[in-house]
Parts: sequence; structure tokens; C-alpha cells
Amino acid sequence: MADILLVDDDVNARTIFEMGLELLGHRVVSCEGPDSAEQALRSHTFQVVLTDLRMEGRDAGLDVVRTAVRLQPQAKVLLITAYASSETAVAAIKLGAFDYLTKPVSTEELGEAIDRALSEISKDREERQPEDGDEDILAGTSPLIQRVRDRLRRAAASEFTVLITGESGTGKELAARIVHRYSKRASGPFVAINCGAIPSELFESELFGHRRGAFTGAEFDRMGVIEAANGGTLFLDEVGEMPLHMQVKLLRVLQERRVRRVGEETEREIDVRVIAATNRDLPREVQKGNFREDLFYRLNVLPVHMPPLRQRPEDIPAIVAQLLKKWGYDDRSISPGCLRLLQRQPLRGNVRELENLLQRMLALSDGEILDKSLLAEVCAPGEFRQEFDLSLLDGYEHLDALLESLERTLIEQALRQSDGHVTKAAERLGISFRSMRYRMQKLGLKGAGE
Repeated sequence: MADILLVDDDVNARTIFEMGLELLGHRVVSCEGPDSAEQALRSHTFQVVLTDLRMEGRDAGLDVVRTAVRLQPQAKVLLITAYASSETAVAAIKLGAFDYLTKPVSTEELGEAIDRALSEISKDREERQPEDGDEDILAGTSPLIQRVRDRLRRAAASEFTVLITGESGTGKELAARIVHRYSKRASGPFVAINCGAIPSELFESELFGHRRGAFTGAEFDRMGVIEAANGGTLFLDEVGEMPLHMQVKLLRVLQERRVRRVGEETEREIDVRVIAATNRDLPREVQKGNFREDLFYRLNVLPVHMPPLRQRPEDIPAIVAQLLKKWGYDDRSISPGCLRLLQRQPLRGNVRELENLLQRMLALSDGEILDKSLLAEVCAPGEFRQEFDLSLLDGYEHLDALLESLERTLIEQALRQSDGHVTKAAERLGISFRSMRYRMQKLGLKGAGE
């Protein structure tokens, strides 16, 4: 069964085609011309667009082809023409039409053409199956990222609601797009909305749409993002920022699979897969009363956690190589010392910050190798973590001897700066008086008056 847009200005022909398509088990939306077809393409998702070539005394079918290719490139367009050798029909194929049928068209021929189109859609989807490391955020071999890859594959193979958690910059939206891209909804739209960027008073209209005149400023009918995602995936980014009154309404939509525009009384059926993401601790938000518990369980069917880079530094070399290749810098490389330093940086912005650092290094680099001096130059003041210099061990038997010498030097310096006052010296070093006395006794040091 497929969702099909039928476009023909001949009422009788349109009715016959519509009946035949429904007998074949398909859902049909019919239109009489290019303008109404464009409205339908903006409000629904179709797998197949079936259009007559000659309408309103001109080759209006070409306009439908152009619009369908622009608005829904995943759909297959079938053209109906009276002349199989028509130059216009050939032109339609060049514009992106999948095939054309010659009048008269039997129900059997129509069914076979649609089956070919649907088979081609399935083939396109199979050719886009994910491979290890084909996305920047998934590069690497750490156990953490392998677990993420496994979860995303399982999510793509199912229709369950997904909740993606993780810090800012870990790639939550990219993960959502990967799930959509390799799911059976890949031919449908992916609609993203940032719940933290919408004013509370506009939230309902943004999600559900509105009818003309529903409120001041509603000058025309407007489709909400939920309807826009029909047949595809709706990505609710920063869902933890959603106001409580909207959480109730979203919960009902998820349960009933129906949506009602603001100002309308009728409900519209929707077929939407929801993926939500947040950097908040939603269980804690539930305890604090900021997030509905029932909505949390409705969203948290298949959880995916995106780990921060500091928990998987071993993946950074693979991510760097992937980014350089993607940006077209195959001729550049990064020195081992620079990679080691990158793995030591805090990278609080995660993959997003890593991308920023690399781009600045590439902009400032004169050679083919990115070295650690460049990294020190592009890091923010106070953020750069230097590599430990093992030459500091020269002259010491082992690490403990070096640490004892360093501890003695620091305590002696703190005592001098505090005029031998032990309590003040301990405060300078950020340790307790008891810890300071223990360390001084161990090292044989004395304060003033001792």
C-alpha cells in the first residue's frame, strides 16, 4: 500500500483512476491541477505522484513534475501521456520523472508501474544502509561508540519512539537523522523543531498548526510541524524545555495519533515516528515536577545515550581523520604529538568544539602537517592542557621521588609566602591544617616557632 497523489483536470478520468488505485489497495489524494498539487505536496507525504501531461490546454504535467521533484525528491513521478514518443514525455524524464504511461491505461498496467516505482524506492533505501564509521560522530572503535552504533541500528529497524540523551555537541540531531535515514521512513520528511527556541504562547500553533482567523495574526491556514512530518520522522530537540501545558497535548497526540489545528474542530490522522533529544536529566526533572512522568515513559521507549568525547578519547584520531576527509583536506595530516594533546583537551563542547579547533588549525596552517604548536595557538586561554614532559624525571630514580621533591618545593614556598604560618600556608595550597601537618612531618619541615 502506498500514498499516491493523482493529478488530472478531467473529472471522469480522475474518478476512474482513483477507483482503480483504491482497488489495488492504495491511499489516494486527487487534485485537478498544478496549484492544488503543490498544496498537497506541501501538506502530505507521497511515495508516488501520478499526473496527466496535458491539463488546462497546456503541458501542465511538467509543472507537477518540477514541483514534486523539488518538494518531495524521494517520491517517484509517473506521467500519463497520449503520445509515447512525445518530446515532452522525454523532457519529463529528464526533469526527474520515473516513468511514463501511454493512454489508455488499464488498472493492471497502472498497478505494475506503481509496483516498479515502490520497488525502486526500496532499492534506494537498501543502498543507503549504514556502515561502521560512515558518520563523523560514529567514528572510532571504543566500546561506548560501538554501543551507540548498535542502538542506532536497532532504532532504525524499528518504529519505536527514541529518546536521545547527551551533552551539547555530542551529535544528538545527527544521530536522529541517521535513524531516519536508514529506517523505512527514509523516503518521508525529517522535520526538526527546537523546543527551547519557541515562545510558550506560540508552541501550540507551531506543533499543531492553525486555522485562518484562529487568533490575532493568523492570516492564513498553517500546517504544524507534526502534520509536516506525516509519513516521516518528527525530531523534538531539547524536549526537556517544553512547557508543561504542551506536554499534556503532545502526550495525547502520541497516544491517539491524531492532531487538531488551533481553531478547528476536526482532527486529522497522522503517521509520524517521534525521536526526542535532551541534554537534561529527565528523571530528575520528573521528580522536580518540571516534566510529566507519563510523557517521559512514552518517549523513553528506546533510549540512546551519546557519550561525551572525554569518555572516549581513543576515538578522537578516527573522528579527526573522518573530518579532514569530509572537508576535502586529504592532503593534510596531524602529527602524533598533536593527536595526543587533542586527546588531553577538556573539549567541553564535544564533537562541535573539536570541529571548531580543527577548522581554526587548518586556517592557520601553512604546511601539510598540523602540529601541537598550532593547537596551543587556537585553544582558548586557560583551556590548553600541555603534554606531560617525561624529561622531568631526569635525575630522579622513579616517579615517587619526583613527586616528593615537587611536594617539598610547593610546601616550602607556601610557608615562605605565609611567613611560616602553617594555617595560612595550608589555605594557599587548598588543603586542611591536619593534612598540612602530616605532610610537613613526613618531609621533616617546620613552621615558624617550631
